[in-house]
Amino acid sequence: MSLSAACLFGADPLAGTWKLELSESRFNPGPAPVSQTRTYRPTAEGLEVTVATTTSDHKVTQVEFPAIYDGKVYPVKGPGPIDALQLEKVNNFQSRATLKHAGKVIATAERTISEDGKVLTIAYKETEGDSPADNVLVYRKTGR
Repeated sequence: MSLSAACLFGADPLAGTWKLELSESRFNPGPAPVSQTRTYRPTAEGLEVTVATTTSDHKVTQVEFPAIYDGKVYPVKGPGPIDALQLEKVNNFQSRATLKHAGKVIATAERTISEDGKVLTIAYKETEGDSPADNVLVYRKTGR
């Protein structure tokens, strides 16, 4: 099924499994993780997201959150400074996220899916902390 047909029938092009392409991504200031997999599972409200990461010091972490594009703030479960997020859908291929900690905005992210539905790019900007991040993460779709 083409991506156009998938959109016509209501399938979210984000649904599926995505693996981080380290060679195509940029981590400023770094360090880059060893690996990361994002899984988006359809739910009645939107998507349930699981992000599994192996960090540069080889610790394995998992973060979970709902991807619901209604402008409300939802909790993020897992380690790290982000404890909530708010999503805005631009269209089926683009969205924006506001990432928070204790009610304060600490980062933003813009997600774009390629027209062929095979590449996911996330531009992540963190404004807080000693070393603000300006990362571009590129993923390839590996499964539905």
